Amino acid sequence: MRSIILVSDAYGGRGGIALYNRHFLKAICSYPKMFEVVAVPRSISYELEEMPKNLKYASSAAGSKFKFMYECLKQLFSKGKFDVIVCGHIHLLPLAFFLKFFFRCPLVTLTYGVEAWTPSSRWIVNYLCSKIDMFISIRKLTAHRFKKWANIQKARFYYLPNCIDDLAYGIDDKRPDLMEKYDLNNMLVIMTAGRLDNGEIDKNKGFDEVIELLPELRKEITNLRYIIVGDGNDKSRLQEKARLLNVDDIIKFIGYVSEKDKADYYRLADVFVMPGSNTIFDRYPFRFVFLEALACGVPVVGCILEDISERNDTLAQKLIIQVDPKNPDDVKRGILKGIAIPKEHKSGIENFYYIAFEEKLHSFLDNILVRTR
Repeated sequence: MRSIILVSDAYGGRGGIALYNRHFLKAICSYPKMFEVVAVPRSISYELEEMPKNLKYASSAAGSKFKFMYECLKQLFSKGKFDVIVCGHIHLLPLAFFLKFFFRCPLVTLTYGVEAWTPSSRWIVNYLCSKIDMFISIRKLTAHRFKKWANIQKARFYYLPNCIDDLAYGIDDKRPDLMEKYDLNNMLVIMTAGRLDNGEIDKNKGFDEVIELLPELRKEITNLRYIIVGDGNDKSRLQEKARLLNVDDIIKFIGYVSEKDKADYYRLADVFVMPGSNTIFDRYPFRFVFLEALACGVPVVGCILEDISERNDTLAQKLIIQVDPKNPDDVKRGILKGIAIPKEHKSGIENFYYIAFEEKLHSFLDNILVRTR
């Protein structure tokens, strides 16, 4: 079997969607019946990571719409047909449906968060969304909202949440050199990680909320430190806010951290906090940074979940300390509760290990192919 996958980014990509796509590509490549997977990326930001041997990553497609379209059209003349087409973002549906018309094989669309919550600004994308008969979503809330506005209540939905490589994480001692470098010895450490971007969707996703609470928190915790992992064009604004609130002396802006060093930075924290108060902030309870922190034994403070199906999710209740992000007193309560919890393996985190993700996807592919035949 052969599969073609159109993605916004994956290997060499930036952010959560790129990481999800890397896991997805790895898992579909390991499907026993899969001979070759062709992935066409829209963008590449960093150096490419190690890839599966049966993955053909068309890196020449990245950088412009023309290059991406050209690579997709070139696949029409590739050797052999494709048995499955995967569209990694709803904005790529026009090309995905075009390929489906020629190859006459099942098309599976991936949906993540806010991009699929409401209709797109592109009419052609909205029209094609209404023609989807099956899709995979990382989140039940996304699936419910997508089905409603696209009017595809009868479409088959496969739930495939985020996953992490458990071998890359785990509970361990704090690295002495990092403790020394960032002046964290004998300190209680709060941590938030993510892109520091100033886009509308990235405002107030947790950094501001914690910084604004620090003047009060440091009165109760004299040995407090707040470390921010990540980089972006909003960093200078956050630094200025910290200075105006007179808490810049207890904040460490770490910057970008490579995948291989991530776990060591999570282990520096006594509690991971990301209470985004932005109304369009995706309050997904199983976002990568939450799972990665939990896998290192670090308690996690996140938002109260707005969707009833997620609010009553046993694992979400068990793994995440939920707070009202618009209530500073409640955020403070969550932070103090998290600090008081000793680092330990959280039962339930194994549901989000890569092996579980891979098994689910293989099961979905079995189902999709059998139904199609």
